[in-house]
Amino acid sequence: MTRLKENDLVVQRENEELAQVEAQIAELQARRDLILQRRDGAVAAGHELKSLAKQILKAATETKKALAERKLIRVRWQADSDGGDIAWRRITCMIWGMFSEGV
Repeated sequence: MTRLKENDLVVQRENEELAQVEAQIAELQARRDLILQRRDGAVAAGHELKSLAKQILKAATETKKALAERKLIRVRWQADSDGGDIAWRRITCMIWGMFSEGV
């Protein structure tokens, strides 16, 4: 009878230990899920930032190119106006207007 009680106590302790281990496992799984969720959010945000940076760089490059073309046209127009070439001045004014609308 004493042995039976001792065995019952041992089984009860083992069940309690097993319950504690299962609770720890559940907590660790919940933490893991939270970490993965945060990581996925950070990865998505990183991709979005990278995409936005590419868009900004592309827009800046296009703007820089347009400004350089406008500057070149302005310099040519100034040089031609000093030389008195009316036809070239009209053409560059038309081109200047085309570039000015987009920027």
